[in-house]
Amino acid sequence: MFKKLEEIIKKIEGNVLVIGLDNNLLDKFDKNNKVNLYSIASNKSDGKVFSKSKKRETNKGKTINIKRLRKYINKKSTNYIICNMNEMFEFYKYFIKDSIYLNNNIIYIYANDEIDKEFIISKYKRYNVKIESNDYKNGYIIKIDNTNGKNSFIKDIIYFIKDTLYNIAEVIGNIMVS
Repeated sequence: MFKKLEEIIKKIEGNVLVIGLDNNLLDKFDKNNKVNLYSIASNKSDGKVFSKSKKRETNKGKTINIKRLRKYINKKSTNYIICNMNEMFEFYKYFIKDSIYLNNNIIYIYANDEIDKEFIISKYKRYNVKIESNDYKNGYIIKIDNTNGKNSFIKDIIYFIKDTLYNIAEVIGNIMVS
């Protein structure tokens, strides 16, 4: 899976939003001079650190709230988004709607098998995007073509409420089972 991600990073050009990538993969961006990198560090680290630069400056910049990503990046201004969903899963309600809003080309999501691939795909299908997925030994990569993706303010609110109710029902179910 990581070999495929390295190949993807070599081919990318334009503005790229990177969320929760390992340092090994971030080093591959240093070799690619065709990208402007927007990088958000891991949520497991000491805060959601954001930076906007020509080169990698993952630990510099200001701390942002991942839930308010639209405030820092303009609409349809990123060509590619690469995200480690293992790091972002607790914020999936915010990330999915923001990734459609911010991106104008392709979104790559990778994760290990702990996170249900079909769950993520079903959330993105709402926005009329083309989805391809590849399975590997240690996880999967989902490629989302967002060139024809459409979102609206009302649609985002409805899906957000639906996802919140789903999360509440899941918590109640877990409490009743245990």
